[in-house]
Amino acid sequence: MKNLIYTVMKKISILMFAFIALLCFNACVEDEEPTFVIQQEQTEGPLIVTANSTLALSKENADLPGFTLVWEDAGYNVNTPISYAIQAAVAGTDFATPLEVATTTDRFYSWTIGELNGLALLLELNPDAEASFELRVVSSLGTNGGSSINSNVISLTVTPYSTVIVRKNLFLVGSATAPGWNNGSEPGQHPNTALVRDPNNDNLFKFTGWFLGGGDNAFKLLETPGFWQPQWGDDSGAIASSEVLGGDPGVLSVAADGYYEITVDIENLTYETAAFDATGAASYATIGIIGDSTPDGWDSDTDMIQSPFNEHLWYILDVGLVDGEMKFRHSNDWPGNWGADTAVSGQATTDGNPPNIPVTAGTYDIWFSDLDGRYIFIPKG
Repeated sequence: MKNLIYTVMKKISILMFAFIALLCFNACVEDEEPTFVIQQEQTEGPLIVTANSTLALSKENADLPGFTLVWEDAGYNVNTPISYAIQAAVAGTDFATPLEVATTTDRFYSWTIGELNGLALLLELNPDAEASFELRVVSSLGTNGGSSINSNVISLTVTPYSTVIVRKNLFLVGSATAPGWNNGSEPGQHPNTALVRDPNNDNLFKFTGWFLGGGDNAFKLLETPGFWQPQWGDDSGAIASSEVLGGDPGVLSVAADGYYEITVDIENLTYETAAFDATGAASYATIGIIGDSTPDGWDSDTDMIQSPFNEHLWYILDVGLVDGEMKFRHSNDWPGNWGADTAVSGQATTDGNPPNIPVTAGTYDIWFSDLDGRYIFIPKG
């Protein structure tokens, strides 16, 4: 009998040990992320099957279908989702500085004529001149990327047309600023002042002007007048967007009434304020725009509005411009003018004989500060 009991107990112990070992194994497996072991000799990149093309681009056909890129799946030795990133680069640069156009899990991607034109301009191809850019597809494993493989490369030859590339803008709102807490949805109020985007960095903005400080005076930044979202504000000393935070950020402020230069970097999420000494700055009775792109050509100025909140801030709303050039001019006379060589936004100077500002036809709100010469054109519609 003792032997029988001993045998049964031994078998039970073995079974319990095996069960505990199995539980431990499962726990270890569940705690660790799956690891994909990629065998390079068993993988191949995506294959673009669309041929090189020469495409006719025209502003009149901007909304029509333009081009569809099609490729065959990449092949990996593991069964997991494949993500594809489409990259573009100027022909002949070997994708040294590629522009990522889109990501998808499909095996095709389409552009309209207008979107192709915008892509060509983002790659800094010159309008009205034939040039080529290249496309490739980069595959990666899983939804988080990894083990990327490049496809073959195809070339598109185009002649871009001049147009305005839509970029992100930032506008002031709050009791420390001209419009107060009106976000632009109430008519008859001071419009929300636009910050000036750096012409060489779409994520960097500056503004020099008058702010109310102290007490409850504060402000935030809006991306679109008339809408509270998205909005930018304070996040523990950094700048942050409501889209990222999932709620409204805190307010921004300055210590006392005065002129300040604010600098906002929405890529690195930094925000700076610096007092600006406007002592001795000239005051002007009139400032206008003049040039062959403006309503009255080079014959006379189209006057801007002087902000009642800030005598050095000028704006004009819903002004129609044609392809050409322009300058800012004070007192309706020469040589009191500001010019620059960057379209849409920049910092104009009065030194010597400044260049004319290039203009692409469209309807704009234009903002200009005579303190630092910064300007920005906000396209409408």
